[in-house]
Amino acid sequence: MHSSQHVFSVAELAAAARNVLEGCFAFVSVAGEISSLRQPVSGHLYFTLKDEDAQLKTVLFRMQRRFLERQPKDGDQVICRGRLSVYEQRGDCQLVADGLEFLGAGSLHLAFERLKRQLAKEGLFDEDKKRPLPSFPCHITLVTSPSGAAAHDFIRVANDRCPQTQISIYPASVQGVKAAAELREAIAEINRQAELGRTDTEIIVLCRGGGSAEDLAAFNDERLARAVRQSAIPVVSAVGHEIDFTIADFAADLRAPTPSAAAEMLLPDNTALAGQTRELARRLCQSMNAVLTAKELRLANAGHRLRQKSPAQILYLHQQKTAELERRLAQAVWRLINEKEQHVAQAAELLNAVSPLATLARGYAVARKKNGEAAVITEAAQVRPGEKIEVLLRQGRLICAVMEATIANRGETV
Repeated sequence: MHSSQHVFSVAELAAAARNVLEGCFAFVSVAGEISSLRQPVSGHLYFTLKDEDAQLKTVLFRMQRRFLERQPKDGDQVICRGRLSVYEQRGDCQLVADGLEFLGAGSLHLAFERLKRQLAKEGLFDEDKKRPLPSFPCHITLVTSPSGAAAHDFIRVANDRCPQTQISIYPASVQGVKAAAELREAIAEINRQAELGRTDTEIIVLCRGGGSAEDLAAFNDERLARAVRQSAIPVVSAVGHEIDFTIADFAADLRAPTPSAAAEMLLPDNTALAGQTRELARRLCQSMNAVLTAKELRLANAGHRLRQKSPAQILYLHQQKTAELERRLAQAVWRLINEKEQHVAQAAELLNAVSPLATLARGYAVARKKNGEAAVITEAAQVRPGEKIEVLLRQGRLICAVMEATIANRGETV
């Protein structure tokens, strides 16, 4: 026995408590429901053994797992056999189990499944009743404990991704007997404020970190699930860890695995949006330039066609054609005149060659009757002695009287 005046160190007291527990409860059998089961890389199983009034931390080491008939899960009703001890590093009282016997589903788990089936049958979880969430929310209200890590995690991620979005916190308990009622009242009050125009909240987020099934019990409240569905503002459930599911998750318009994940799902990434905006702007400019180039080409072609069909252009073309025809006509006329001149010259030469004047020029004369007939005398028989005739010379003419006419070949004299 230690003196009442002895001052224990924490380690001494924890070791003493362990010795007492291990001595008094060398081997015990405890019935309860498995909750908050986790299995780290070590292979050991850590869970909470609970009933309606209390809970006990329990560990089942890897070497004992080989004797289990199957892998345990949350909600299993079991009998654990082992010894009570104290985990000195944390000062936790725990049951070190050597084995466990499965009895069936636990009462809390059965109640959860029963309520889930009932509300699903009523259509409370139907996908077509889920309200759409804004892609770029300007105002989000968290219903959570202001001092909890979940709210800080959400706000930190939200500020990193989209700092221009306003984040408000509506304080409410997130575990305990009053939590469900406070959560319901928070949803109702935010909706009332929105109806009065006192808030522009676009999304309500039920926000809580991880915990045991007992810690999350408030989010399995039936009246809370109905309040979520009755809200005019979309509600997002960001409760617990990824493996935790509550009735509020199924009733909400969106279920996020964690509060941090909720912020990532609800808010756009400004950096990514800026990159997308730059790319879209580049593609827009490229498209606009392509369209403008095509329009300019079409306009140029239309202008060219219009100029070709304009009266001025048609008149100009006709003037050019007329000028060309005039030029060709002038050439043809001059060519025809030259040809005619050549023909006239040739005819003149030929006419000159056979002209009587040409004969006269060579010393010959032409005799014609003087009686008005102007007939050329070609035979002596045409005239009579004493008849006057006209003799044409190269220069001038003579009026002569016929003295004698001799007919050739007959030797006759007239």
